[in-house]
Amino acid sequence: MPKQVEQYENERKILLNKMFEILGINESNNTFSLHKIDNNIDLQNKILNLESEIKKVFICGEWSFFKKKIGVKRRWLSLIKCLIKAMGYKTFISEKNTKINNKLDRDKIYFIIKI
Repeated sequence: MPKQVEQYENERKILLNKMFEILGINESNNTFSLHKIDNNIDLQNKILNLESEIKKVFICGEWSFFKKKIGVKRRWLSLIKCLIKAMGYKTFISEKNTKINNKLDRDKIYFIIKI
């Protein structure tokens, strides 16, 4: 019997593609904005709704998303980072200052790179 790591390879790729679709990541765009998702409950719920599918095809008991359910400010971000890392990608963070309603706001931009 194959290990679970090898057993669900296609399902994992499909889940990763679902996550990328939610985040708007494609071949020409490898970034997502923290500010954009912070202010969109629908996007947050779409991300969190992948939890049950992820549990079926990943060995994820040690993921911080599943270990620390209480006290995590952005559970959806934790899930994104864990999934991306498990699929062999790396995230890098850059800060960007944006002006919203004449107020300077700092936004974090996450870059996703395949390693």
